[in-house]
Amino acid sequence: MSIKPITLFALAAFASFVSAAELYVSPDGNDSNAGTKKAPFLTLEKARDAARELKTKSKEEIIIRLADGSYPMTKTLELTSADSGTTYQAEHDGKVRLNAGLKVPASAWEKVADAATMKRLAPKAKGKVFKLDLAKLGIKNARPFPAMFADGGGLIELYADGEKQALSRWPNDDDTTMKKVLDKGVWQGKEKRGGSFEYNEDRPSRWLQAAEEGQLWVAGFWRVPWDFEAVKVKSINTAQHVIEMASPVGGGIGNKFAGESGSGKEPWHAINLLEEIDRAGEWSVDFAKQTLYYWPPGALKNTEVRIHDLAGPMIQLKGSSKVTLRGLVLEGGLGNGIEITDGEHCSVASCTLKKLGKHGVVIKDGSHHSVLSCELNTLGHGGIIISGGDRKTLTPCGHVADNNHIHHYALAKINYSPGISVGFYYLSPPAVGCTITHNRIHDSPHAGVLYGGNDNLFEFNEVYNVVNKTDDMGAFYTTHEWISGGNIVRHNFVHHAMHATGYYMDDGDCGDIIEGNVSYQIICGPFIGGGHDNIARNNLSIDCGRGAHVDSRGVPRGYDKDQALFKVLTTVDVKTPPWSTRFPNLINLFGGKPALPTGCIIERTIAVGCESVLHLGGKKSELECVTMRNNEELTMEDMEFEDAAKLNFKMKPTAAAFKKVPGFEPIPFEKIGLYKNELRATIPERAKEFSTLVKPAK
Repeated sequence: MSIKPITLFALAAFASFVSAAELYVSPDGNDSNAGTKKAPFLTLEKARDAARELKTKSKEEIIIRLADGSYPMTKTLELTSADSGTTYQAEHDGKVRLNAGLKVPASAWEKVADAATMKRLAPKAKGKVFKLDLAKLGIKNARPFPAMFADGGGLIELYADGEKQALSRWPNDDDTTMKKVLDKGVWQGKEKRGGSFEYNEDRPSRWLQAAEEGQLWVAGFWRVPWDFEAVKVKSINTAQHVIEMASPVGGGIGNKFAGESGSGKEPWHAINLLEEIDRAGEWSVDFAKQTLYYWPPGALKNTEVRIHDLAGPMIQLKGSSKVTLRGLVLEGGLGNGIEITDGEHCSVASCTLKKLGKHGVVIKDGSHHSVLSCELNTLGHGGIIISGGDRKTLTPCGHVADNNHIHHYALAKINYSPGISVGFYYLSPPAVGCTITHNRIHDSPHAGVLYGGNDNLFEFNEVYNVVNKTDDMGAFYTTHEWISGGNIVRHNFVHHAMHATGYYMDDGDCGDIIEGNVSYQIICGPFIGGGHDNIARNNLSIDCGRGAHVDSRGVPRGYDKDQALFKVLTTVDVKTPPWSTRFPNLINLFGGKPALPTGCIIERTIAVGCESVLHLGGKKSELECVTMRNNEELTMEDMEFEDAAKLNFKMKPTAAAFKKVPGFEPIPFEKIGLYKNELRATIPERAKEFSTLVKPAK
């Protein structure tokens, strides 16, 4: 496949460095050396400082070449405007490993033998658990959890021979459920109070000491299936099977859809308990003693154990321009991998970001930054987080995320930790004018892509096996803004995600174009949740619950009086250009009918083997303002896919569907997903279960 235009700037930049000054770094180097190929530096900091010195004498661009091997990192590599025009390039892509994880010497471990601790251990763990003095190692991030958190609580992470080790929990792999909500708690006013519930099993009786010491937390979906939180326990009553929480949950515990006492099926589990280390690979921290307890998977003398404790980003760019990071592997940080703030034309290219506590790459403001052909996986939070541009003037930032493979993320923070976020309100300011193309995103408990802002393009992306633990969420998701017009979601493929909606414009969001997308085995394709001027056209849904959806929720929810919607509206001047010319319907509040989904169009939807081609929510009279035309239920025979059994949904030109749905345009399915270029030598195969037709649609 030919080089995509999106990477031309980066590739041209690399080519222009042929005559640039060069400095060399090697794991076998020395910072007293001259930084030449024969006498390389040892550290990136020394190379950075030497490059800065060169820049005081010449404006020549500089390449810092890193020899293959491992480079320990104990602090953030900070780059500023003084580093503009510098490239950090691996000798061979993927062979330069920047590792912030602290290697624990085998001699630092001590087998647990004291009677008090042995008494607390599970029978199967006795004689197999070791302890580690964290204070002696200088570990900083082993403080007690906050009273309530949803992001991992800032605790260190533990890896053995490169594999993430599991913080102890009960149950081990799933959740238990409440028996009954006894007190929802009080979450407003001065007299706030945590809730309490009756539990089912006898297991919590083993946790009394942890509760009495203030070291017991329980985690779950306490109220809604998209809001996960860990909460400190105040007390346990083992006689009555009651757990009382130390802090209230917003809205109170107990599923809000199941009445005052909840459903009795609210999922929860306990975390970080010495008593629940009951299999190899599990660990916990005693916060008071600053001691880590661990059941290693093998002999510690033969196992490389690392603790991730660096809370800041591994690499931080502030005000830098034309800085390129090429071919590097970053791992072992407890925070973000790379942060780019302000500046322009910085690029993260062909890098691997993995085993990080938070996000892979975070871009804040600036212009024309790019993340190209990178691998991002095993992340505590999300993959790539982007914001930038000027919303008041609709000036684009020009940031790009292209050809990245993002998977197995949201491991610590389940909610709102997407593969890619572009200006989503919960994570960053809005974004204007970003381009998100050819990315593959998969294996996550929550969303694939979250977005907010204006004039952002999402094209040729593949998203699958997402929304695995939460609910009411989209593979692509945006929400609750009347001023979010101009976003285009086009020619994407969402599949194998039966708890996900494909392209979800929730709670009144407006002005999106959802066009030419393919959905397979998900809840619904395009989903318009009460907003205005959304256009869903030429979309294909196969073996889904619904082809597309639109509703008038703004009427029962009172969008004409919704303070949040009106508040956001006041952040821009809709009566003057560019807003008045780009989005004229905002001036008169959508013809004076803000509660109705005015201006929405659903056309040329093809549903194959779905429950229905369209699903409508609301009274017929409330949906008369929506244009719905040429939406059809067809058969597999009508489609003439090239190879549906292998998920190749490209239609042959002779397909009957083109005649049965007037105006339906061919979807360039062959362009969707990752592609090879100078920055990506290979394309990883999908797991077999996500590469075949699960069942033939009718």
